[in-house]
Amino acid sequence: MLSLSVLSVYLTLSFTQLPLWTCAQTTAPVLPLSSFAYPPASSRPKFRYWLPDASVPASAVQSDVSEIAKVSEGGLEFLGFYNYGFGPMSTDWSLYGFGTAKFKEVFKAALDTAAKYGLALDFAIGPATGAGVPAIPQTAGLAMELVYGTKLLSALETAGSLPRPVLDFNRGFLNGWVHEAENWGPSELVAVVAAKVGSRQKTGKSFPAEQVVLTEANVLDLTNLTRNETLDWRAPASKNDSQPWILMAFYQRYSNERACDSAPNPSSWIGNGSWMVDHFSAAGAKKATDFWDQHILDDSNISQLVDKVGSYSWEDSMEMMASLWWTPDFLTRFEKSRGYSAVRYLPFFFQAKNLWNSYGAPYNTSFMLSGQAADGGKYAEDYRLTLNEGYQDFLRHCQQWASGRGLQHSAQPAYNMPLDMSSAIPLLGAPELESLGFGESIDSYLQFTGPAHLSGRTNSISTEIGAERGGAYAETVPVLLKLFHDSFAAGVNTLVIHGFPYGGPYPGTTWPGYTPFQYEFSEMWGPRQPAWRHFNDTLLYAARNCEVLKTGVPRVDIAFYSWKQPFTAATVFPGGAELAAAGYTYEYLGPENLASTPAYVTDSVLAKDGPAYKAIVLYQQTRITPLASAALLNFAGQGLPILIVGSTPNITIGSTGQDIVSKNMATLTSGGFPSVKVIPPARFSSERLQEAGILPRTVPGVADGPANATSQLVTQWRSDSKKGLELVYLLNRGVKATFDISFAVGENAVPFVLDAWTGEQTHLLTYLRTREGISTRITLSQQQSAIFAFMALNTTEQADVPLYVVSRSANIGRLKVNLHGQIEGLIGDTDETSALLSNNNQVDVLSISNPGSTPAPLPTVKLGPWKLTLEEYAGPAKLSTSSVLTNMSTNSIASPLKTLVPWTQIPGIQHSSGVGTYQTTFSLPSATNITGGLSNGTGSMAYTLHFSGRVINTMRVRVNGVILPAIDPSAPDEGREITDLVKGDGTDELTVEVSSTLFNAVKARAGDVKSIGLGIHIPKDYAQVGWKDFGLLGEVTIQSWRKVVLK
Repeated sequence: MLSLSVLSVYLTLSFTQLPLWTCAQTTAPVLPLSSFAYPPASSRPKFRYWLPDASVPASAVQSDVSEIAKVSEGGLEFLGFYNYGFGPMSTDWSLYGFGTAKFKEVFKAALDTAAKYGLALDFAIGPATGAGVPAIPQTAGLAMELVYGTKLLSALETAGSLPRPVLDFNRGFLNGWVHEAENWGPSELVAVVAAKVGSRQKTGKSFPAEQVVLTEANVLDLTNLTRNETLDWRAPASKNDSQPWILMAFYQRYSNERACDSAPNPSSWIGNGSWMVDHFSAAGAKKATDFWDQHILDDSNISQLVDKVGSYSWEDSMEMMASLWWTPDFLTRFEKSRGYSAVRYLPFFFQAKNLWNSYGAPYNTSFMLSGQAADGGKYAEDYRLTLNEGYQDFLRHCQQWASGRGLQHSAQPAYNMPLDMSSAIPLLGAPELESLGFGESIDSYLQFTGPAHLSGRTNSISTEIGAERGGAYAETVPVLLKLFHDSFAAGVNTLVIHGFPYGGPYPGTTWPGYTPFQYEFSEMWGPRQPAWRHFNDTLLYAARNCEVLKTGVPRVDIAFYSWKQPFTAATVFPGGAELAAAGYTYEYLGPENLASTPAYVTDSVLAKDGPAYKAIVLYQQTRITPLASAALLNFAGQGLPILIVGSTPNITIGSTGQDIVSKNMATLTSGGFPSVKVIPPARFSSERLQEAGILPRTVPGVADGPANATSQLVTQWRSDSKKGLELVYLLNRGVKATFDISFAVGENAVPFVLDAWTGEQTHLLTYLRTREGISTRITLSQQQSAIFAFMALNTTEQADVPLYVVSRSANIGRLKVNLHGQIEGLIGDTDETSALLSNNNQVDVLSISNPGSTPAPLPTVKLGPWKLTLEEYAGPAKLSTSSVLTNMSTNSIASPLKTLVPWTQIPGIQHSSGVGTYQTTFSLPSATNITGGLSNGTGSMAYTLHFSGRVINTMRVRVNGVILPAIDPSAPDEGREITDLVKGDGTDELTVEVSSTLFNAVKARAGDVKSIGLGIHIPKDYAQVGWKDFGLLGEVTIQSWRKVVLK
């Protein structure tokens, strides 16, 4: 391949710095994506819609849905929120709860309005997080748990009556946002175990405070000796009688955990709130879907509307509580799958690792086997493996039910729970992650998208995006865009924005309106936000990116093997920046993914028709399943490069299959496979991959900027082989830099640039063809992205492809193809210039400087002074629960602004929220004002508009009343051409609208605002945070150019 250093030198000689907008501005005869400018609803962002309860007017819900249609044209995720399932109840939830007649009425209104506007509508399977439905308590399919009681026996002491279960386990760390299991109802005995205590030791922790060590030979299953909860068994005597025997009786019971509260004394079980269903069996899933079939979709109108506009059934991340998650047939499934009875090992299942998010052990005492890990070791792993099988049955039923209704099922699978996320993702039609729960980490996202990509779930990888702590109404659009960009970089292509709250009046609620989470989390999008009037620019931009990332299939260079159970949002491979610097893309696969049907090798490539991984890397992994180890052996036999970095995963997961794993991994590392390399971590790098012949599809270099700038340049590649189309998404997460980039595409590939802010698809006009593909230069600001497309065109189609520039003088800026098919260039000074075209013709443009004078830059006009009018958003003078409407007032700044400063520095609006309108008039330099004039092939005048300051929230620009294409907030200084919009008579007018968030307005009334009768949950989010800066900042300038035809 052409070395990067040589390429960089060649590009330095051949190219000037190429801004992103240096490309053709014309409609090409053949376009890469016909749907790019106006993507379908399936690619447009949706909003999670929070319905407080079903007491609200249907007309208010319809108004909310119509607002979403105005801005997004995508859809909504309809969620009966019910204050996360908790009170206080401002209305009677026995009448207005999930699944009631009133709920169906409001749900139908939302469906009707979605159908009217062509929106997609997803719906939560249950209230709050969707984890439960109304049900008669203590009935099959509801959530269960395993509990136990203990009794100490001295040597030769008879057991007698069994200990009763202890129901009050340690749940305090989950109180307040996860419902407590309610301690009523029967407990059914399932097993009895006695064990000789080996030793006891304090842990120094709260949970567990004590750890009891047992010896495996002295753990006895006494279940069959039990009659009527009495055990006729005497503890044996031994030489070491200083320690007692411990008798443990295990009981299964319904956890009685609500998914949503209800009002006291409901008149029916449907009005009695919702109950968690069993997530570890198909029966639990059927409990939920049966409720929909029998009590919601039994309404033919609702059913028909769901058929028409329904997209996904949906469940949030699982937020549940139990001493130990259980399902009625657990012991039977365990013995069938693991090959032995679980009874003797039940004591070792009650571990912190098996509680929600591994918060802590359920009881103050935990048990471990002598010689095994303190967390339960291989037997606790077997518990998790078996629980995972039941969870897979749960997901399969949900997906089958959804498919039967022409829908897909979406869920945030497995994480927070003692389950294998990577094995659950392929079972869903629309698997979903979340930006908050994944730590806003691209590496964590890649642990999710890898299994989805391999399994073919490539057209709908969803994310719940935008939730952030720190107070509602504080999130800016650039912050949201950063979350979008990082998600796109990992291959996520479906956005569900968190969120859109119900906008009408509600009991106990003042301005600014119903605010879920008591103002703790962002964000409350909707017309109450000043940015809403501009928000469609952002959402259309996002939709175009999603449309690109839904096209074809992903292409990924490297698959890293990773096993995590439970999943945690933590980086697996620490060297991602070094790989990115060399252009490599990668993602993660788990053991079940390696052993799945789509994981096959063709021509030494894994999943050739999908991600087409060029290698698998096992980085510092120690555990693997027998099936996954066999898959690796098969891959090696087919010539797939496998790099084992550091430790070899030669320990089985769980208690069985160690002999198979040992044999397979010994064979794999025996030296018998040329494609298998075992290397120390210190030697693993992009250079080592290149030495092994594993090359990235994209090779970046730095032309201008920090030497390590490419380490923050991330890539997502899509391929549609049927259309001969390759699409590449680039994101610069680092500081502004100019990059030389080479793309490995075919010799008949024609390059395009797709501008997601404007919707334009234009020919790339400056590039080189090399043996490796196509190389170009691009400047990207921090958080700026770009999309390149490469189309394999036939001979006839290529006849319509314009010439391109191979090299040019440094003073040529923007290039475009005019309506006559000619290449036009903008020249930024009075000097002569030249360009070499792809047909080997050199174009020379004369200087317009006077003879003997020094060439000079063309004039730049600094705009101002500015007239500022603020449309202020604020609460009424006296807040009331009778209205949530915003007071809108106009505030005109008396004196024109000579300098653009934040509103916090302008008297009278220092603490304001709203939309500021800045206006100024300007005069432009004409050709006659420039030395020598413009004639005789030296061109005509052109103008571009630039903003030097950062865009704090949103911006919309008009020149003489005409709205410009959306400004990229990451690069407002890049410039928009306004030549065709200006009059040049001294009366040209520029109008710039900028918005704020609603934060300052809410902060000003933080002590008074209420939602459902409650004030702000975390007052310091407002009281201890300063007033936010908003407004138009920096300088606004118009740059003059000479426009010449390169012919």
